[in-house]
Amino acid sequence: MIWAISRIRKDFKTWDRFTQVAVISGAVLVIVLLVVAITVPDLRQSALIGVGGLLVVSELAVLWGNRGMISLYGQAQRHYLEGEFGAAVGLLEGARARGKIDARSLTLLGNSYRQLGRLSESEGVLSEAVDKAPDLYFPRYGFGRTLLAKGDYAGAVELIRAAVAQGAPSVVRLDLGEAYYRLGAFDEALIELDSTVPDESYRKLMRAYLLHQIRFSFSPPSPDLIREGLPCWIASADRFGHTPYGEALKNDIEDLQGALN
Repeated sequence: MIWAISRIRKDFKTWDRFTQVAVISGAVLVIVLLVVAITVPDLRQSALIGVGGLLVVSELAVLWGNRGMISLYGQAQRHYLEGEFGAAVGLLEGARARGKIDARSLTLLGNSYRQLGRLSESEGVLSEAVDKAPDLYFPRYGFGRTLLAKGDYAGAVELIRAAVAQGAPSVVRLDLGEAYYRLGAFDEALIELDSTVPDESYRKLMRAYLLHQIRFSFSPPSPDLIREGLPCWIASADRFGHTPYGEALKNDIEDLQGALN
């Protein structure tokens, strides 16, 4: 509730004049009706019904005020999912420059920067997203992923662990396990990696590889899984080749390619 009020307050200046007036008027009328409900018992039920109706109308006004932002996010998300990260950045950078961007869109912008290898920009934007919505897990998780890509494994552990505590999906623990592994905290990595089974082949590959590296009693990844999942990690190694993480990935890839041969 507190986050929602804070978000409305920050987004208010980006709305058109009509929406601003509607929301302010609705808030004033809600207060008046609440006073009536408290001070005039005979009108309490009618006043509370009126409050409920005004809250619904106010919610619709907020959605209307953010209509452009929602549409923009949808377009940028489609570009992101199709691998068109530059197009996503182009849309979201414009919204950010105009001051019309929320935490969700900032997170998408930061993630897009990371996919383009622009890690410093990704870090700055995702830090801003965390400040804008500290109670949400996805900006914090994205920030952690960027620090992982930079090779700041301790920072990645801190942020991704906090995202898990805030309710991030269980698959996020795979990234946490990888960050622990890169940090050399193998016991902690084992706990996280063994706690979730991802759906994507590239994630399955990394999980199986890291588990086998930590403890040989775990089966190594199969040749089919290596062939299926390796291209994604090769692309990541190229993207982040200038970082310690990229160098670590290159070593992993050599091991996996050697296993195939």
